[in-house]
Amino acid sequence: MNEFVEQFLIEGRELVSQGNDDLLALEEHPDDRERLDGAFRAFHTLKGAAGIVDFDAMARALHAAEDVLSAVRSNSAPITPALIDMCLASLDQVSAWIDQMQATGELPPGADGQADDLVRRFSTLATADKTSATSDGQAQPGKRSSDAGAFSAIGRELLEAQKLMLSEPAPEGAAGRLESAGRVAANVLRHHGGSLDATDFEGPLQSSLIAGDAEAMIEAIDRILEGLSDRPTALPGTLAPQAAETTLRVDVERIDSLVRLTGELLIAKNAVGHSAERAQDEVDPRGLAVALKNQHLLLDRLVGELQRSVFSLRVLPLQHAFQRFPRLVREMATSLGKPARLMIEGATTEADKTIVEAISEPLLHILRNGLDHGVESASERVALGKPATATIRLRAARQSDHVVIEVEDDGRGIDAARIREVARQRNVATDTALEAMTDAEAIDLIFAPGFSTAGEVTALSGRGVGMDVVRTTIERLGGRVSVSSQLQRGTTVRLALPFTVMMTKVLTVEVAGQVFGVPIEAVVETVRIGRDAILPIGAARAMVLRGRTIPVIDLAEALGQQARRSDTDANVLVVGVGGQLGGLEVDRLGARMDVMLKPPEGLLAGIPGIDGTTLLGDGRVLIVLDLHKIVGNVGGREMLHP
Repeated sequence: MNEFVEQFLIEGRELVSQGNDDLLALEEHPDDRERLDGAFRAFHTLKGAAGIVDFDAMARALHAAEDVLSAVRSNSAPITPALIDMCLASLDQVSAWIDQMQATGELPPGADGQADDLVRRFSTLATADKTSATSDGQAQPGKRSSDAGAFSAIGRELLEAQKLMLSEPAPEGAAGRLESAGRVAANVLRHHGGSLDATDFEGPLQSSLIAGDAEAMIEAIDRILEGLSDRPTALPGTLAPQAAETTLRVDVERIDSLVRLTGELLIAKNAVGHSAERAQDEVDPRGLAVALKNQHLLLDRLVGELQRSVFSLRVLPLQHAFQRFPRLVREMATSLGKPARLMIEGATTEADKTIVEAISEPLLHILRNGLDHGVESASERVALGKPATATIRLRAARQSDHVVIEVEDDGRGIDAARIREVARQRNVATDTALEAMTDAEAIDLIFAPGFSTAGEVTALSGRGVGMDVVRTTIERLGGRVSVSSQLQRGTTVRLALPFTVMMTKVLTVEVAGQVFGVPIEAVVETVRIGRDAILPIGAARAMVLRGRTIPVIDLAEALGQQARRSDTDANVLVVGVGGQLGGLEVDRLGARMDVMLKPPEGLLAGIPGIDGTTLLGDGRVLIVLDLHKIVGNVGGREMLHP
């Protein structure tokens, strides 16, 4: 890939992020001149960068956005939701183009047509802004007009986009154009209100416009947007696909640290070579043993430093994941009709690149759940003495070898009694078990597969898959999820994640003469009990540990092997997976160790139940087990068989 293109891709993503941040802040504070100038600079710099790589279509589209922002800067156009939406839509298109270029190294095909659509829509927006100017011809930034001309211009654009969508075959970009026009129209109508001249519109939308009010138009738009749910466009509450980062910016001090460590390792290597020569001469065995021990200690220290330095090269600030959420929260809040703002703290906290890239989806589910279920409507909040606008806080911090992320809302909180009632109705747990649960344990049921307190399925939630996905994903990353809540005060969901996923702590176990590794984060305790204490329950087995019944899986049997164990006692590894406890019966317990996992390769790559592999000190391969698959396939004798 051309070096100029590589630099463009890196800087382009940063400028898109900056532009998004400034636009969202500008919408909340229309008089913030610094944010307006920042947004304008982001578009202007992106346009210049596009020129360097001869991306004329992108430069043309950004020039149209730049013209609109320039009009705002000169006080000849107002800041409106429609303007913010259009500018954000143009940044979405730029981001999509960058993703395509990242994948192919070439300019995206069809970009000219997409750029033409953006230019036309910005022209429509400019026309609407002119018709919404004040009677003396002077626009007022931040003022929202109810002039019908704005509705007419946007309505015509919506109808034209809809006709494209209904044509056979629909041209490229038609779905995106319709959704964007619909979203802009919906926002303008929600914020402006006022009457409409139905004679300005024709076709399928006419019947919904006869009444001449904003609500009828909104319903028509919503119906159109619902029809796009199966199209490849981002609707409120969804994350658009994003290409994985293939480049990292590294602090030069970290590179210098690696250079220094390389020098020290060369010295240590030479010392080991000298000891090897002494060993050949068989001179002074005691002195040789002392020298080798000291050299091993030195190598151990240097390798530890090298590991930390290498890991530091893979880290990214969580801002890379967090930066997408202000926009998404804005869209979801608008869709639900619940005013809300997102406050981000600790976005500079660093974590492994894998963690940063994997955390977006779980956080989206948490934010979506909080907005849909936790946050009250504006009228409810006012009646309760709360601010009409809800506040959601997304914060992160480094704690030792972990990164802690919390999502806190000031909504209605989680009603443990309601959770018990729904759990009883859906047979999530028995009446006896529910009555024995503390409120905290009952609230934890929101992570159960299929559990939802929603009365109906909406575009944002209600299917009972969100929080289940959160726990599964976080545990696969070696982390933990917890939730705390107070009625009428709010809810906090806490994610504790390892700083890096490259290094894993495991406990080794022996099964049928082979050694396996179990992630230490999943191990609750180890027990040795009489074999008669493990009782059959139907086709399964279970034991009672401190008054709690725990299912027991014969790990050798689950792996399709023949166990070698005592007839009297059983070694059981108690593990926590998916918020539930389970027991793994093994032949022997081994040692704890830190390992660097390699993804399964060759025949192992297609076998379920393997998290990765590494080499033991004696040269044997250690297979580290994926407990989610093992425990999820209690009777799965196909495990570890290609």
